Amino acid sequence: MHQLAWARLIMARHPWIYWLAIAVVASLVSLGVARALGDVDAARRSWGEQQAVWMATDAIEPGDAITAERRNVPRAVAPPGAVTDNPVAIARQRIGSGEIVTTADVAAAGSAGLIPAGWVAFTVSASVEHFATGDHLGVYAGDQFVAAGLVVDEGESDLVVAIPAGAAPAMAAALLADAVTLALTNGP
Repeated sequence: MHQLAWARLIMARHPWIYWLAIAVVASLVSLGVARALGDVDAARRSWGEQQAVWMATDAIEPGDAITAERRNVPRAVAPPGAVTDNPVAIARQRIGSGEIVTTADVAAAGSAGLIPAGWVAFTVSASVEHFATGDHLGVYAGDQFVAAGLVVDEGESDLVVAIPAGAAPAMAAALLADAVTLALTNGP
């Protein structure tokens, strides 16, 4: 007799064998699930203590209000300077969606909060459709490089450009001579 036919005949005559096999399979599956859940808990404990941080809910551009939600992450994952209180402020730099907000990302309200420490800001007449808050610039006076700059605010026909304080005299002279040229760069 064929083995499958023989097994069906035995189970038809003795249904308790069928139910015993079902119980054994169910027990094996539940043991596997319990072991997997135990492994997950062990992995979670191996990361150590949890820390509450604020994560950006959307991509945020410099000068925009920070929208974030509080989440618990392993302390090993939290970067130095992670914000632990609700960051009701504006972004100093671009923050990606799901990124942990740090003190380096948060600026005081207004464009003054975007000016890096030790820098000063000047209003420069410019076509603002080419520039946006947070853009990095090369600032030139005629054909001379003055400093690396940062757009901290936009008006209707002018920009507020921050530069290192040491370059302020050259920038002031270039503004008086109406000889300031701004060039976009891809970083500081």
